[in-house]
Amino acid sequence: MITWLLPLGVALELLALGGQWPQLSWVAAAAIASYYLLNFRRLLIYPRVLGLITLGSVLLLAVLGTEQETWGQLAASGAYYASFLGALGLMQLLARHLPHLREMHKALLAGPGLWLYPRYVLTAGSIGSILNFGMMALLCGTLQQHLQRYDLDEQRRRAGMRTVMIATLRGFALVPLLAPTSVTIAMLTREMPDISWSGMLPYGLAASLILLLVGWRRENPALVALRDEIGDSTPATGMGQLLIGSFLGLGAIGLLSWMTVLTPSQAAMILIPLGIGLYVLWRERSPAEVLRQVSGNLVTMHNEMFIFGCAAVLGGVLGALAPLDGLADWLAQAPQYNALVGVASLFGIIGLAMIGIAPIVSLALMVGLLSRLAELGVPILTPALGLMCGFSIAMIFSPFGPSTLILARFSGSRTSEVVFGWNGRFVATVLPLLLILLLVTHWLQG
Repeated sequence: MITWLLPLGVALELLALGGQWPQLSWVAAAAIASYYLLNFRRLLIYPRVLGLITLGSVLLLAVLGTEQETWGQLAASGAYYASFLGALGLMQLLARHLPHLREMHKALLAGPGLWLYPRYVLTAGSIGSILNFGMMALLCGTLQQHLQRYDLDEQRRRAGMRTVMIATLRGFALVPLLAPTSVTIAMLTREMPDISWSGMLPYGLAASLILLLVGWRRENPALVALRDEIGDSTPATGMGQLLIGSFLGLGAIGLLSWMTVLTPSQAAMILIPLGIGLYVLWRERSPAEVLRQVSGNLVTMHNEMFIFGCAAVLGGVLGALAPLDGLADWLAQAPQYNALVGVASLFGIIGLAMIGIAPIVSLALMVGLLSRLAELGVPILTPALGLMCGFSIAMIFSPFGPSTLILARFSGSRTSEVVFGWNGRFVATVLPLLLILLLVTHWLQG
């Protein structure tokens, strides 16, 4: 199996991002695509099906014809999003090499039992706002190592993994609602200048509060039970060093994004692999060993990276093929449908995610539609909020999403169990509440 093509493609994409050389992204896309062509049979069934669908859509676009620059944009988009997931996923390596990171779970499980769930959720959301999927790799990787230190049988260990991973996933669901670095806010604000993060924040806070309160009541007792089963009352060590290191890392990301055209997430994409590579080199004293560990880590995530890259390409192709302008013109003539567009945004992304359409594909299409509606003078606050809420839920309720695949890999569970077993009742409870929030928002804006 030729593995060097995958880290080569990611490295070239990060170099293209840092130097703002868009043509280099095409070379990165070629390297990543070559890796997957040579290793296509090693992918899971869903990524293979998605790859064939994406290939078919690209061929259809070629037959129908499109502008030449579209092909470069599609290649760059696929390389960027695959590298985005792979670069941030290298946090898993850091979890292996820094024993102090394991102590983070001991610190989060300490203190009054009432606050365990919100502490985990808000911590995961805060880290996820910068590291994105890297947060999942970090917290899940350190959780495995943390629980192995205690005398737990297999059943209790798996139950503990499930409990903490649920809280981690719920925290990740807050990122699209609150974080200025989230892909939802980035797309909405880029395509619709009248939409701002600060303007959407009060509505995102309201939706986040709904998610937090519903999960708090359901999941906090399980976290308390896990803490009692572990029975470790010793204080966590190294938290001061970890806090200093975290502030230095976040400060470097913030400084790079402030001094350049990069967003905080893009700065994290560059600095995390660079920092982890230098740290592993310092420990191992062998560039070959660094390459081996980085390549191995990327290969373990190649299903998730492939899905994210294909989703970006598929979204671009569908955006080029779909008659969004005509639909927007029709909706602009019937403003009474504005609330229905918001409801469709909420349930549409979730429903499509459940059948295998990546949320980022639906998001790209809907943002294009809302952008056209905004140009025609239609109020789009309610649909924008519906997109944010729908994307948030779709991240934890898609059997094919990267976050679900990461949790399934770490927990040894089926993706369907993660989605429906872990999150089914939670989603069934919060969806009516989010629908009420949408309707109230529409009424207030009316």
